Amino acid sequence: MLKIKVKKGHNINIAGVASREILAPQKNNTVSLSPENFRYIKPKLLVKENDVVKLGDPIFFDKLSPAVKWPAIASGKISKIIYGDRRAIKEIIFSVDASLESKDSNVEQKKLSNKDDIINYLLEKNMWPFITQRPFNKVADPSDNPKSIIVSLANTAPLSVDYNFTLSSNKDTIISALENLKKLTEGKLFVAVNPGEFDYLSDLDFVDVVQVEGPHPAGNVGVILNNISPINSKDIVWTVQGHHLPILGKLFSDGIFDPSITINLSGPVVNSPSYFKSRIGASLESYCKGSLSIDQVRIISGDVLTGKESMMNGYLGFYHSSISVIEESFDRSFIGWLHPGGSSKYSIFNAYFGNNKSPYNFTTLQNGSHRAFVPIEAWEKVFPMDIYINALLRSIESNDFEEMEKLGIYECDEEDVALCSFVCPSKTDVGAIIRKGLDTVYFDQ
Repeated sequence: MLKIKVKKGHNINIAGVASREILAPQKNNTVSLSPENFRYIKPKLLVKENDVVKLGDPIFFDKLSPAVKWPAIASGKISKIIYGDRRAIKEIIFSVDASLESKDSNVEQKKLSNKDDIINYLLEKNMWPFITQRPFNKVADPSDNPKSIIVSLANTAPLSVDYNFTLSSNKDTIISALENLKKLTEGKLFVAVNPGEFDYLSDLDFVDVVQVEGPHPAGNVGVILNNISPINSKDIVWTVQGHHLPILGKLFSDGIFDPSITINLSGPVVNSPSYFKSRIGASLESYCKGSLSIDQVRIISGDVLTGKESMMNGYLGFYHSSISVIEESFDRSFIGWLHPGGSSKYSIFNAYFGNNKSPYNFTTLQNGSHRAFVPIEAWEKVFPMDIYINALLRSIESNDFEEMEKLGIYECDEEDVALCSFVCPSKTDVGAIIRKGLDTVYFDQ
């Protein structure tokens, strides 16, 4: 077993962590699949409004890679297709027909003995988008040969789901998923876990277990790869979200697509932060309505650091497994920089008196406006990767392609630098700059 101990980072002590109980499922009359959740694709629709589809039916494909199709995430009617500028497809809304879904039955499963069998099967079942790649964090190319595959079951992001809790009853389907994923690479299959969790993985000879210790972002795929198998411009590493393992496992073992996942609703303004049995693309309103203590809130699909802002009538992102809600605030305290501290201030650099031991009611307030980079090594104190992050961002802003490559742009993703944005005295969106750099090198290839 490999062991990683990350020292740099920070566990944000935010109020509203979900209690360890799973409440009854909320009824989802509608669910959503958005092409905007997938980078660098050009979607082409295979359905139109009012078409009736079944779980797993092809909904759209990527014109840049026509073999890759996206599945219907519900049985029922295509109730609405939302378009953006220049007729870009923004969202596909499904009206869920429970009677149609209940008729779905097991089918005789094929034996998948090698990489080609599994790739062809996933493409045939329209399930390939569940596999993503590093660098660029995009849907993987089926024609690539990944040097390894990595799955992180060590969720360290604030208010994210605890996989050890949500996946505790999915041992068989997780093993089924991992057994087949290993056939997709001649390299290693890494699975990252927290100490004392998922002990049964150590008994699997096709899995290389990586035990991760330390503060966030210790559990991020990018941080783990930086420690055990750094990637460069020539390398491809495939990855799968932890909460998608049971979905793939059930597909491999039973031949059916079950979009069920366990999510959490959490945050400082949530009355009773809890876990729920849910599904991919779930309606946020069905969980948030009547569950919030105030009206002026920001609803986030995903965790508070890397999730996507949404509305009450929005939907859970394809790769997300949590709903986070914080207060939308615009009130700045008078001469706040002279505040002595106490329970009303949170600082990881001891800029104020007091400590961060009590859960803090974070809001959207940034306490300042954007300004030029201030090189006081604030980013470096929470960024655990072996990369000169300040120099990397400056090379991106100056559009120095060669310097970006030398400084490790291929190893980074927005989620890996989210804490840098959180602590930045310049209020710089570090993740947006990293994505700008990744876009530059991606389209320059």
